[in-house]
Amino acid sequence: MKPARAVAAWLEDRTGWSGPLRTLLRYPVPIHAHRNPMFSLGSLAIALFLIIGVTGMLMAFYYEPSPEGAYQSTDYIQFELPAGSLIRGIHYWGASFMVVVVVLHMLRVYLYTAYKRPRELTWMMGVVMLLIVVSFGFSGYLLPWDQKAYWATKIGTNMAGTMPIIGDWSMRFMRGGAEMGQATLTRFFAFHVFLLPGALIVFIAAHIALMRRNGLAPPLREAPESGPGSKKTVPFYPDQVLHEAVLILGVVIALVVMATIFPAPLEVAADPTDTSYVPRPAWYLMFYFKLLAYVPGRLESVATVLIPVIFFGTLALLPFFDTSEERRPWKKPWTSFAVMGCGTAVIALTILGYAQD
Repeated sequence: MKPARAVAAWLEDRTGWSGPLRTLLRYPVPIHAHRNPMFSLGSLAIALFLIIGVTGMLMAFYYEPSPEGAYQSTDYIQFELPAGSLIRGIHYWGASFMVVVVVLHMLRVYLYTAYKRPRELTWMMGVVMLLIVVSFGFSGYLLPWDQKAYWATKIGTNMAGTMPIIGDWSMRFMRGGAEMGQATLTRFFAFHVFLLPGALIVFIAAHIALMRRNGLAPPLREAPESGPGSKKTVPFYPDQVLHEAVLILGVVIALVVMATIFPAPLEVAADPTDTSYVPRPAWYLMFYFKLLAYVPGRLESVATVLIPVIFFGTLALLPFFDTSEERRPWKKPWTSFAVMGCGTAVIALTILGYAQD
């Protein structure tokens, strides 16, 4: 017996690893989802999370989470460390790609009305994961400790401080005190590197478990209770694995190209005394900051909390609002109008936000 087979047989005898692996690889993929890129967005999001995690760990070997060392260590990674600019660029653009992929994934689920019974919990977990992904961006924004990072985070924590009742406590909790400093950086680093990844891993595992239990949503012509969907299926391995591997490879190439042509930005070191600096949020939060600019000052504290609560609350509870059996978008025009309306508003507000610059 060859050494590799002997090792595999030894592990099989003691762990039974081949059984779960066969179950994973033989998972039946409905024919309507086979080789459909829109049904591979979940796998792509997980791949991007792993890419971001690996590049983040590589940078963590050199990063120092302190006001004195954060900027210097980031500058070293960006300009002196071999392949440091590429690693940081992949991490930076990977975060943006992940936001886009997660949003597209949720749009696909929404338009396919795959949130209906029995997939309500799967959808609600997806909403929570969207919140975690956005929180990743906010917590990582501060870590370079440059001007943009410092002042954008200061404004973000100030906004949290305007919340009724718990505002002051929220701001102090995020900052680790009344002002931004060492405690702020330590807390954001802990959230970004430990708490948020841990939470996302747990939710991804639960999300996949529920998806495999309830199956993918059936084609739009079928009822939502029809289980795994179309009776025609193909095994996950090899065709679907190869399809998703090619898709992931294409995204990796795109990340490398983006990181090479457009390196991750790094401004001058943070200067807490420079109150003239006008920060801008990450592109995927620009619409929200621009929207708040239209809210009267006396209502800003309420709107800061109310807008996200209404939006994410409505998303999470959508399966309980839409209880009809009809799943076809062309028979439910309000679903398409809602997406078009929200999408148009987000794009318009984002453009206005950048035009202001």
